[in-house]
Amino acid sequence: MPSIALYYPWMHFQDDNWLKLALLTWGRIVRMRPGRVEDRDRELVRQLRAETDFIVEAAPSPTVLTTVAEKFTEIIDTDPHRIVERYGLRDSFREEFDPSPHDLRYSTDWLGYEPPVPQGTWDMVRSVYMLRMHTGGNDSKMATDLSEKLVDMGLAEPSGGPWVLMHPKLGSIYLAVLTDVMARSEMLSPATDDPRIHKAVGALDQLTNLLLDDHARVLAVEHAESAYMHVALRTVIEPEKLAEVPVAKLIRFREAHRDELAAFHEHVASLTTELQAIAEVENLEVASAHLKSLYESETRPQLNELRRALRAQGIESSAGTLVQKVDLNAAAGTLLGSVAAAGGQLAVASAAVAVTLVPYIAGKVEARRQQVGASPVAYLLAADRELSGRTLLGALQRRTHGR
Repeated sequence: MPSIALYYPWMHFQDDNWLKLALLTWGRIVRMRPGRVEDRDRELVRQLRAETDFIVEAAPSPTVLTTVAEKFTEIIDTDPHRIVERYGLRDSFREEFDPSPHDLRYSTDWLGYEPPVPQGTWDMVRSVYMLRMHTGGNDSKMATDLSEKLVDMGLAEPSGGPWVLMHPKLGSIYLAVLTDVMARSEMLSPATDDPRIHKAVGALDQLTNLLLDDHARVLAVEHAESAYMHVALRTVIEPEKLAEVPVAKLIRFREAHRDELAAFHEHVASLTTELQAIAEVENLEVASAHLKSLYESETRPQLNELRRALRAQGIESSAGTLVQKVDLNAAAGTLLGSVAAAGGQLAVASAAVAVTLVPYIAGKVEARRQQVGASPVAYLLAADRELSGRTLLGALQRRTHGR
């Protein structure tokens, strides 16, 4: 699976906790935010931009914009009257959107939703939020010829400078298709922090149905591999715990465990067949149940086995504290073993014991490092121990049951 995500559909991230999880899931995340747009990022995003290379700003290429424009033009020209009837801004728009934008935002049936500031604007005449699309300059999200066509047909209105206003449902479909084409072109994985938006994967191929069919097929899971990683991480880090973790700690964790994350990506890639089947499910609850079942059968057993193997090594790290469990039988041939056999009077030979104990523990640490390095789920173990906020007592209690 690609290690770089493509955030959509908006210019600014909407959910801080989702972004924290994305930081633990992806190598980087690309977003399409025009440089001239007012910076409305929250503090978390600004910190990530300043201290990491995680967030990448990129614009769709001319080739991507042309591909999307040609497909929209083809479908619009096939049945222009029907398209205008559905998405035109002049006649039926007000009647279609009797509910307030506030109600639409929380409706589970709404495919597309009230655009966030600054991508949306209130239209007092139509009593609805309109989507603002950036169409000019080097960081445009729409080809000029398509935006001009939409304006001429009454499907868009100029909004000053490089912006046009669009029916929010039409705009959300356009952004999903744009994301799909850009992801294919740039080897990216679409990712969004709102499950109600039009899914991007496959949107280009089903554009006719999205535009003209009220019952177009919409899959529950956008990207099965990333959804699976989120399920796995949420299993070891409860969402409420993740919200409490300072972003500085997440950044340090991310830098320290890049290799383990890459290995975990490979583990998830080995489940491609099962995940592709789950990706075809249209019911979100059923898809989530399948993802959890796959985790319980394929990943959790490996995580539990890694925990058992580390405990067998006689030294492990739990909740950030080094726990030393010296096996005296294994150390019987050392000075430490002799002192222990003599009654444990370590103070009598503290200097000699230190000379013996340090290499002993060092060997155990090296064995642990090799054990962790060989496991594809070591990343989950690290997240559990360093980010879950569990106490050492809780970690010891879990050993009886396993997670």
